[in-house]
Amino acid sequence: MQQRIRTSGFTPTPVGDQHKKGVPLYKHPCHVPAGISGTEQVWGFTLIELLVVISIIGLLSSIVLTSVNSARAKARDARRIADLGQIRLALELYFDTNGYYPQSNCGWDCNGYRTSYDSGWDALAADLAPYIPSLPKDPINNGCPPWGAGCLSYSYGNVGRNTYPPQYDLTAHLEDASNPNRCGVKGWHFYFDNRGWCAASVPAGGYDPQIYEASSN
Repeated sequence: MQQRIRTSGFTPTPVGDQHKKGVPLYKHPCHVPAGISGTEQVWGFTLIELLVVISIIGLLSSIVLTSVNSARAKARDARRIADLGQIRLALELYFDTNGYYPQSNCGWDCNGYRTSYDSGWDALAADLAPYIPSLPKDPINNGCPPWGAGCLSYSYGNVGRNTYPPQYDLTAHLEDASNPNRCGVKGWHFYFDNRGWCAASVPAGGYDPQIYEASSN
């Protein structure tokens, strides 16, 4: 008597019975007959099934990657705000000692800046050395000042002393377009003449709405 082999979900017909009934052993197009025993079951995927699985994996990967990139951008923005908070504290300590803020790259009462991607930042670090051991730089710190789109750096300057009130700009560029601390939400103004300088508050122009101005917080 031939023994029938039971597998999960069905009972395959032994080879002898299939031959008697004239039924081929491998009825599924993905069964591979070469080199297997009569009752061994071989399963596979059709090309369409493989393409569907690959498409689903690709879609899930893109969703996960987008979420990860968004989380990283938000984390960098949080660091930028924290960094500029530390620098602002050091600037206030400097002011308490000297009665004025450190100069920009052109001195005081002029439209000049020290930026985190060039040697001007080292000069600011030297001025603030008694109050902050290491002057932070932007996490990406590419080679352009933070006024325009895609320019990720820190900037300090436009420092008043004699002609203008003792004040300064301390600026970063935020990546997250939904960050509530960006200029597009705050609508900041120039401290020396109260004109709006953000694109959100200057319909005809202005600076990028992703700017974060620490001296105004």
